[in-house]
Amino acid sequence: MNAPQMLRHVSAQMRMALGDLPVRLRSTPLSRAPLKQFAVFWMPWPKGLPTAPELLPPPDGNWDEDRAAARELLARCAGRGPAGPWALHPAFGRLSGRAWGVLLYRHTDHHLRQFGR
Repeated sequence: MNAPQMLRHVSAQMRMALGDLPVRLRSTPLSRAPLKQFAVFWMPWPKGLPTAPELLPPPDGNWDEDRAAARELLARCAGRGPAGPWALHPAFGRLSGRAWGVLLYRHTDHHLRQFGR
């Protein structure tokens, strides 16, 4: 994944969290406490984790438009806050706003580290 694709990928996760991008829900053990909390808050981020097909980035886009969209999505996520309405996660199911924030941060951080950030 190159940097523009990564930006579109993490933007897709933000759209999913906001409910703008519908994804297929799966019943997994990760949707149940306490395993869900362990995975979201404490488990080291796994490398090579399969992603929902809806989050796979298209091969091309416009860098300036993608950056502007990512900034707008980040502002929307931050503005929603922990008490706001959040979408269901395809593997974890219902998440609190705090859990979504941690998951969005950890996922974005994981990909930024792939590019030396």
